[in-house]
Amino acid sequence: MTKNYLKAFVAMAMIAAGFNQTSFAQAVEEENIIIEGYYGFPNLYTATFKAAYANSGSELDLTAGGAGPLGLRVEYMVTDKIGLGLDFGFSSSSINYNEVTTIVNPTTGNLDNVTYAYDFSTKKIGALVCFNYHFLDNDEFDLFSTVGIGYSNRSFDFTSTDPNYVPVSVSRLVPVGFKAGLGMRYFFTDNIGANLQLGFGHGGLVNAGLSIKL
Repeated sequence: MTKNYLKAFVAMAMIAAGFNQTSFAQAVEEENIIIEGYYGFPNLYTATFKAAYANSGSELDLTAGGAGPLGLRVEYMVTDKIGLGLDFGFSSSSINYNEVTTIVNPTTGNLDNVTYAYDFSTKKIGALVCFNYHFLDNDEFDLFSTVGIGYSNRSFDFTSTDPNYVPVSVSRLVPVGFKAGLGMRYFFTDNIGANLQLGFGHGGLVNAGLSIKL
């Protein structure tokens, strides 16, 4: 699936290169501010939760879900080619299920089946400082490389209605995150466009959204 995303990205970059040969205007220029929201995929933790629990056979009423990666980016063009920015991101994943356990009834001494609920969840919050180099730019397309580093903390929570279950809550020992990849913007008007990024780390393997240029 990632290969297909890469092929699509390369194709759009080639289209942008074709436009660049016949146009001298720039989609983004020095002192521009670009604000954009995005939604990324896949949510790897949601997929991992599903794979780990869905086929074990002992869980009842199992549900798994999540949100994101999603976020907000702001970039300031220091020059026509170099931009500095901030990237704020969030993602979450959870799995909930019931499990039947046989216990000894303390009153009657009989064996009873009791159903307990289990909830596992994880959340990630990040804020990265980013450096972007814009190496292909015309009046509609903007193609750039991006790297970023900053704060990123993922927490995990495990709870249950089982009275013998000990709740657990843990988070990263070193809350540091990074990102590296390629990005592209296509502006429908002078100030509004669509964005696409392909890479690793913060934001997922692929993310896309809307861009506003000030």
